[in-house]
Amino acid sequence: MKRSLVVFVVAVLGLAGFSPVAGAVAPSGCTTSIQWVQQGSDYFNGLGSVQCTSGRYKAKEVCLNNQTGAGYVIYGTQVVNAPATATVLCRTGNSGLSVAAVTDPPDSGLTGCVSWTEWVTQGSNLFYGRGQAQCDTGRYRVKSLCKNEQTGDYYILYGTQAVTAPSAVSITCNTGNTAQIVQAVADPAATGLAGCMTWSAWIVQGSTLYYGRGSAQCDSGRYQARLACHNVQTGQDYVVYAPVVTAPATSTGTCLSGNSATAVTTQAA
Repeated sequence: MKRSLVVFVVAVLGLAGFSPVAGAVAPSGCTTSIQWVQQGSDYFNGLGSVQCTSGRYKAKEVCLNNQTGAGYVIYGTQVVNAPATATVLCRTGNSGLSVAAVTDPPDSGLTGCVSWTEWVTQGSNLFYGRGQAQCDTGRYRVKSLCKNEQTGDYYILYGTQAVTAPSAVSITCNTGNTAQIVQAVADPAATGLAGCMTWSAWIVQGSTLYYGRGSAQCDSGRYQARLACHNVQTGQDYVVYAPVVTAPATSTGTCLSGNSATAVTTQAA
């Protein structure tokens, strides 16, 4: 079985104590690409490039070791001013999965977070059960939205280990379960509404399955899930508000029987 990773780039918003470093010009208008590299007769998709319309930056890349299935982050050493291109190269034979611009000098607070999932091997069974997160600055833990593939149920797991950037930190879902979304979590916790995840899930009625349930969960704050629901028979759209909860509880709402949740958002309460 060919191993690969699912990569998530996480924007961390609403964090307490965030303020740009004096003189730092955060990059904006960035485009990224990953290219093939040739070494002898070997080709690997490992060269990452980033170009922005403003700011001063270098590149970082989430890479995959194709032999072990493990991911890692590598920073480029070249610092450029927009609109120049900065590059970074994965280790020999490894593949690039995502590329990001890194502000130079770095911002303060929790910034530049990326995350990805990895295979977990248990006997002959492989599943995307491990989540990893890594940031440019700050101190953080990791959390993952996990899915029980047998029941279809979702749940949130928080890691207990806190690390300081640029270290990576991991968490593993329950045996056989898959990591769906992975995020870095500020340590100590942010104030206000921060670190929110939303998802929708199947509802089973007899032999019928439909995406009628929506949930929201945050690291801090008081909130509720807002479901945009759709009546597939009449074409009517309507909104359902889930109960108000306080972090880290999950707010879950359900559309009317047989109707589907077309979007789930988090609303502060």
